[in-house]
Amino acid sequence: MLTPDEARARLAARPLPDNPWIEVTEQAILIHAGYTETIEHLLRWVPKTRWSARHRCWIVPLTGLEMVRTALPEISRLAEAMHGAPPSVADDPAQPLTEATARRLFRDNARLLFGSDWQRETARALGRDEAALAQWLIGEAVLEAPYQTLLVEMHALMVRRAAAITSAAEQLAARVNPQ
Repeated sequence: MLTPDEARARLAARPLPDNPWIEVTEQAILIHAGYTETIEHLLRWVPKTRWSARHRCWIVPLTGLEMVRTALPEISRLAEAMHGAPPSVADDPAQPLTEATARRLFRDNARLLFGSDWQRETARALGRDEAALAQWLIGEAVLEAPYQTLLVEMHALMVRRAAAITSAAEQLAARVNPQ
């Protein structure tokens, strides 16, 4: 287990990726995911981790940094399932597209398409490796394709899904309102 000073040094060298459910303070990592037994089981290996009913978050000592880093995709998925998609940061289209912005756009659009199980379903729909995609989304790995390619693939997937939904809606309307 890390000491708090070792954890701070690791955070300085390699911060946790931007995540709407995670907040890092000087003394702890706050996980704003709500209480579930699943998250409790994920965090049980970190001594002194506790649920704060008052603050409605998990408080994980900095010594649990690497466990939080490892469980981040699952924590995010569970938080999203409980609370819906996190508030999206509106990006200024006039600004250049960065990899961090591309990850956020990809994640937000995948959530829109597939809901709480968006990581698995998006990887399948795009024919991508789920683990590699999850690592890229949390900023810990490079994909085999540039992020611009992933956004083009996401756009094409959304267009196909929109066309399928429109077609199904028209078929339903024809059955409900025959003329």
